[in-house]
Amino acid sequence: MGLFGNNYSRPGKGISKEEAAKRNYFDILGRKFWKIVQVNMLYVLVNILFFGAFVFMILPVIFTSDEAVLNEIMNSLIIPVVTGKTLIPIGYFIPFCFIGPATAGLTYVLRNYAKQEHAFMASDFFEHTKKNLKQGLLASTIMTAVTYLFITAVIFYLNHVAFKALIVAVAVIVGAILICASFYVYPIMVTFDMKLRYIFKNSLIFALAKLPQNVFIMLVILAVHALLIWYLPLVWALLMCVFLIGWSSYTMNYYAWHVINKHMMSQIENNEEKEESVFDDNLVEKK
Repeated sequence: MGLFGNNYSRPGKGISKEEAAKRNYFDILGRKFWKIVQVNMLYVLVNILFFGAFVFMILPVIFTSDEAVLNEIMNSLIIPVVTGKTLIPIGYFIPFCFIGPATAGLTYVLRNYAKQEHAFMASDFFEHTKKNLKQGLLASTIMTAVTYLFITAVIFYLNHVAFKALIVAVAVIVGAILICASFYVYPIMVTFDMKLRYIFKNSLIFALAKLPQNVFIMLVILAVHALLIWYLPLVWALLMCVFLIGWSSYTMNYYAWHVINKHMMSQIENNEEKEESVFDDNLVEKK
């Protein structure tokens, strides 16, 4: 039974299983270090307005020690609800609705590095940012909305339910699955000509099917960021501008490509075999 459907079309030969097996995370990272730095800086530059808006909103919260000022800032962003309750501040989330297209461009370049294929850092970045403009915007908007609603729900139930330990446990599990699913959204988007609902569907399947490995990758990335934020926040902010975004994306793409190559690209390679599929979508590789 085919995993991702049949009726595939595909140009080019692609990377072989033997070549993929020889990939080495640290070897590629060392050889492409300066390229990752460059594409990281390009990504930040393209999204400078959105990141700047977020920083502009968050800085007063970070540096104020006056509780009254902090409450005033928070209340200015709180949205009343018909029930008389309030939602968490939504303003901080809005800039991230617009970073999807550039994230697709970043992902294409780093996906190629991870699979040991050439990529023109700037031209490929902008080409695939443009190619995935609509789908990238929609994906980042949906993912931001899901994140906002998830955090809102967790805070609401923590404030209104007695079994807080249970809520925390469920939140950790669901949050981990959502983060792991996000690893695959953009790699699938830039690799296959697929409707967004199937991108999310397949990403969720991979998140659950490879949950232990995904959680390990997630914890490594989160640990690096958390330690830097806790001990060296200014260094973390600087590294985010020049390296950490690219490194995080490269690390996610390195493992995501291993999974995608094994379970999706192999289906294209065996397109002569007509088998019943568990999906009703057609998988077509992007050129």
